[in-house]
Amino acid sequence: MAHPRGSWSRRTVWIVCALVAAAFAPAPSTALAAGDDVTPFTVAAPAVTGPIPSTSTSFPFIADGFDVQPAVPAGYEEQEFFISGTARIYEYTTSGIRVVAPCPAAVTTGCARVPYTTRMLVKRPIDHRRFSGTVVVEPLNPSAGFDLAPVWDRSRSYLVDTGDVFVGWTSKSVAVNALKGWDPARYAALNWPYAPFVPGGNSGVFDGITFDIAAQVGALFRGNGPASPTRDLAVRRVFEAGFSQDGAFTFTQADVFHALERMPGGRGIYDGYFPGGTGGPSNLDFGLTPAGALPAADARHRMQPREVPVIHVNTETEVALGAAGGLPYRRPDSDRLDDRYRLWEVPGGSHVDSGEGIDNIGLDAQELLRMPAPSNNCVHMGLPGIVDPNTFPWRDVANAALADLTMWVTLGVPPPRAGRVELTATTPAAVARDRFGNALGGLRTPFLDVPTATYVPTDTARPGGSFFCVLDGYNVPFDHATLATLYRNHGQYVARVARETAELVAEGFWLPRDARAVIEEAAHADVP
Repeated sequence: MAHPRGSWSRRTVWIVCALVAAAFAPAPSTALAAGDDVTPFTVAAPAVTGPIPSTSTSFPFIADGFDVQPAVPAGYEEQEFFISGTARIYEYTTSGIRVVAPCPAAVTTGCARVPYTTRMLVKRPIDHRRFSGTVVVEPLNPSAGFDLAPVWDRSRSYLVDTGDVFVGWTSKSVAVNALKGWDPARYAALNWPYAPFVPGGNSGVFDGITFDIAAQVGALFRGNGPASPTRDLAVRRVFEAGFSQDGAFTFTQADVFHALERMPGGRGIYDGYFPGGTGGPSNLDFGLTPAGALPAADARHRMQPREVPVIHVNTETEVALGAAGGLPYRRPDSDRLDDRYRLWEVPGGSHVDSGEGIDNIGLDAQELLRMPAPSNNCVHMGLPGIVDPNTFPWRDVANAALADLTMWVTLGVPPPRAGRVELTATTPAAVARDRFGNALGGLRTPFLDVPTATYVPTDTARPGGSFFCVLDGYNVPFDHATLATLYRNHGQYVARVARETAELVAEGFWLPRDARAVIEEAAHADVP
């Protein structure tokens, strides 16, 4: 099988020294713990039921090949499973985390042993020989009140071409509630109680168990025993990946829980993490107690050392919305074996874009749920001269990050480093911009360095629109007069795009296939 990223001959390869050193890498260090702080423990894999049979009238929610969802990718199959176990609800302490105590009466089971049953979707190659050895686990995004899969929706072509297994699991009570409402018979066995939102109260008193479940799902595939859906495959590495709310879940898993929740013998559960579209860690107990949220000055707002790699990738939206607050997630990159870390901030990219199907997934899910869709008529949608959603291909960077994470784990090859998006010196700070209104700094791409449009990362003037509109990006194409001042002719424009694209591939920020698509698009663009 070809290497997932293609050529990397121009980069420093640390294969021998990194692999030898990794075998003797120190365990992650922890602060002096308080008496009730959780200490490292071995995680038990959940019980597994399934695959759950599917028919034309009973099938998994958001599964490929059913109703309005896209077809199952060629050479792949998808199955649904139910997983069950018990989990704990945690809150932060000054030195670590602890099980919530005293446990509020609303948590009728107690906070130390909450029973659950949720579901997971497993997409895998039919031909075992195509399997890459990598399992990518996404805690499905519950922000819309039902399951979304932003990692799969953006990167499914990469995952399928590479031969990865993708696992998406329902990660919050509100989404379990939606499943039970959508198909009560199919999902009758699911058990994750949800209480409707009460102003000033908590709408998911049991939601803090999501981090234990994430560890248990990872342990299921990392151990790959008789109950695992991939027991017939040679699993070599398991990654957790998430974007937006599930990006925050993934950040928190790496930042807080990785050092505590372990495989037998003390090994880590996940071999690497890919959080995206997030400003840092989650509230641990989702508002159940004040101690579920980190104090403003807590160091854990930044990714803490751990013995597996993390590649954190943000769009410009997260930077723009968080600039006034100082972007507390920012920290230096590192190649230390006990603190391998990269942060890529991608100017031009937006939280919601026109990536590989992601612009339609919300509508599809709402249609499937047979619920009235919330108003999403963001102010710029449909206006002359505006392209909405944003056409910036953030997925190209996401695909490269997944490939780079694999190389970092398997070969010890560190990913490239990118600068940070520049901020103004004003108070409050904001994103610094060039004469076209595009962001300065960050991970540079031809879309900003060989520009044909202004990329706007947020839609903040949304009369009558959904609250999600602030996450929408859009672009304003340059007119021909402006393009004529930038490029002598079409050939010069395409050559500049091709040159920067080749550099991005050589450095490891883009994959060859995605780069070819960008050049092809430039070749057919009406520029100048």
